[in-house]
Formats: sequence, C-alpha cells, structure tokens
Amino acid sequence: FPLYWCSMPAILKGWMDRVLVQGFAYDLSKAYDGGLLQDKLCLFSFTTGGSKEKYATRGDIRYFLWPMQHGIMHFCGVKVLEPHICYAPEKVTEEKRKEMLSAWTQRLQTLWKEEPIDCSLEWYFK
Repeated sequence: FPLYWCSMPAILKGWMDRVLVQGFAYDLSKAYDGGLLQDKLCLFSFTTGGSKEKYATRGDIRYFLWPMQHGIMHFCGVKVLEPHICYAPEKVTEEKRKEMLSAWTQRLQTLWKEEPIDCSLEWYFK
C-alpha cells in the first residue's frame, strides 16, 4: 500500500476496522503475544512518496509503523515480519524500479523462513 499521511490508506484501515473485530481478532484479556491471531504472520509492504534520505532527516520510518504493526497487528497476536519498503518508486529510474520488483520477488520466495521482529519499543524507537 502507499504510505499516506504516516499511515495506511483509509480503505485499508476501514477493512481492518471491519475485519479485526473483538471476539475474532482480539479479546481484551488475550492481547499481544497471547492474542487470538497468534498463529498468523503479517508483512507490511508499502511505497512512499519521499526518498529514504528524506525520511531519514525526520527520524526512522519505523516510528510510523508503531501504530500499524504494534498497535493493530501485534495487539491481535499476529507475528510481524520486517516491513518491505519501496521508497519513491515514481521518482527513480526504470532500472531502479526493476530492482525494487526483483527484491520483492526474492523476498516472497524466502518469506516463510523469516523470523518475526521483536515488537518492542526498542525495535521501533532505537
């Protein structure tokens, strides 16, 4: 998805609001590592409008991921994988876009071997 205003697009957030409901995705007595979706994996793959360098001047892009990965997915018990980020694909060369697609293809081939991130404050706010 495209990163919009430091978050996901409204249509995706709306889907999450309708699907990740109490009793199915979470129970207030069973959250985070004990959540109802603890056997599931999540991978956020998104594009940005700005370059990696632009984001770096404002801090780590992981700050934006805290509410989405930790506050939604990890709260439901989902194991979160390292995000896949393509920075400013519309502003790079055709060759660079092909490299981005190749990296995504490679990642998908090895996805099931990846270890989830540690959804702790330390991972997001080093």
